Amino acid sequence: MPEVKTILFKPNVANYLVGLACCLVLATAYAFEYFAKLQPCVLCIYQRIPYAVAIGLMLLAVILRKHSQANFILFIVASVVFAIGSAIAIFHIGIEQQLWQGTPECGNFMKTDSVEALRKQLLAQPIVRCDEVTWSLFGISMAGYNFLISTSLLLYSLVIVFQRK
Repeated sequence: MPEVKTILFKPNVANYLVGLACCLVLATAYAFEYFAKLQPCVLCIYQRIPYAVAIGLMLLAVILRKHSQANFILFIVASVVFAIGSAIAIFHIGIEQQLWQGTPECGNFMKTDSVEALRKQLLAQPIVRCDEVTWSLFGISMAGYNFLISTSLLLYSLVIVFQRK
């Protein structure tokens, strides 16, 4: 078992693991959107961005795998990206739990210059509010799971950074 543990924390393996985890998170989000027909709110969309950025970072890390300094820097940047993802998720959870108010986009406030333009916008898009939980499992919303995953990836990336000698 010690061999598996040491392999999981090698930077070259971690590149693939983090990239794969991010791909799975995004695939799951899109599956909920397109197959389960759960439309995301604006914060749900924002929560996807750190995963997409991390995928790009990990692809770059794979390309530069022979340059340990570049890998080190990319994992530092990934840690910051996952911290941002965790912060967005916490903000979203707070809105869902009515702890604070969301941004104007969370209520689907629409800006138009005429009543006809407003009518077209209303008919064209579903109203998805950030303060309503559309899906949960064991009492944890998707934003909650996103927080758990982002924080786990943050901690894993920090272990990779701090184990560097």
